[in-house]
Amino acid sequence: MLHLKRQFPFRIFLLLLFCLVSASFVPAQTKRVQPKPLPKQQPTPTPTPPSDREQVETVKIDTNLVMVPVAATAADGRNVPGLRQDEFTVTEDGVQQQIALFATTRLPVNVVLLLDTSASTKSKLTLMQAAAVAFVEKLDTADRVKVISFDSQVHELSGFSSDRATLKVAIAKTTSGEGTKLYDALELALSSLRKLEGRKAIVLFSDGVDWHSDQASDYSTLRWLEEEGIVVYPIRYNTRADAERIARQGGESDTTELPTIDVIRKSEGGTTAPTFPGDDDPREGPPVGQPPATGPLGLPSAAEIMRRSRGTARPGEQSSRPTAGPSRRPDDERPRRGRHGGDPITELMDRLYLVADKYLNDLADKSGGAVLRVDDLSALPDAFAKVVAELQTQYIIGYYPTNKAHDGEYRNINVTSSHQPMVIRARPGYRAPSGN
Repeated sequence: MLHLKRQFPFRIFLLLLFCLVSASFVPAQTKRVQPKPLPKQQPTPTPTPPSDREQVETVKIDTNLVMVPVAATAADGRNVPGLRQDEFTVTEDGVQQQIALFATTRLPVNVVLLLDTSASTKSKLTLMQAAAVAFVEKLDTADRVKVISFDSQVHELSGFSSDRATLKVAIAKTTSGEGTKLYDALELALSSLRKLEGRKAIVLFSDGVDWHSDQASDYSTLRWLEEEGIVVYPIRYNTRADAERIARQGGESDTTELPTIDVIRKSEGGTTAPTFPGDDDPREGPPVGQPPATGPLGLPSAAEIMRRSRGTARPGEQSSRPTAGPSRRPDDERPRRGRHGGDPITELMDRLYLVADKYLNDLADKSGGAVLRVDDLSALPDAFAKVVAELQTQYIIGYYPTNKAHDGEYRNINVTSSHQPMVIRARPGYRAPSGN
């Protein structure tokens, strides 16, 4: 027993020693250090394709680029959106051209709203203003509009703006007056758009009659249009019945002569001058210092029409009819009777409005636009809406012509599409620049 008691402390000692030695071989816990995360590799950004506007502004730096606005419509008249570049083919004088630019409706448009405010619109001016405001509001927010009105004067009512409030104020400033300086107003519209890039259009509200522009003519405006990619949409309203009725008020009825050649006279370039014709050159106004004898609709007064039919002079003016010797224009002196039995006012109005219609059609045809006829101003909002619908589905095609000659010659353009059935409307050609 005593022997066991002596061994017990010794065993305890050995046990404690064993535990200490064993513990020295247990590896100490290491502190785990979280590795710093590697920075995330940023993906290589995909380059954003240039917008239509950037495309136009980049390519248009070369003035040799020919811009062709294109409207595509289905057989039922609906505008066709979503067409691709490879669905179009362009030829110039029969030679296929490579398309260098193709832009869609994402490209904003600069529009000149050109309003005829001659006396024929006086009773319905409020309706015309409301339709013009509705037109502006239907355009895209990035589109810009310039408002011009014209009667005996041309009124520049705003600059190009996309601010609707500004444009509404400009439209509200329109007032009815006498005279109709259509050609001068159109020249101002063309000049305003010429310096701008991108899509350009003129929306013209008029009956097409000019009396009496000071600076421009039908020939000069149509020639200018051949050099620009500007689309013109004439909205033609009918004033014929009112014009003839008022022209007869107070008119004389004892004349039988009809001024046939002076009613419609060819201007230079073979185009017909649609100013109100008379004994003077149709591109010239009345004698200096003497205002035109204008009637209530902005047309010549009844007395002026009759004076011209007889070839008599205004007070203080020598007669244009020669008193001796051969006539300057023999046909002018020859009385003629037309299908109305020689009635001067009816014949004059027939010819006047025939020329006015031709001019509006020429504006549309040469630019790739369209004439919209409005017999009643109540249909004007619908006409404006059709123009907006086309502008919002229009395409722009640009190409560098293979014929690089700067010879001032007219080149014929033909645009076709493989997307069938469809009607393509585009400018039929352009006039090449002259010189180097």
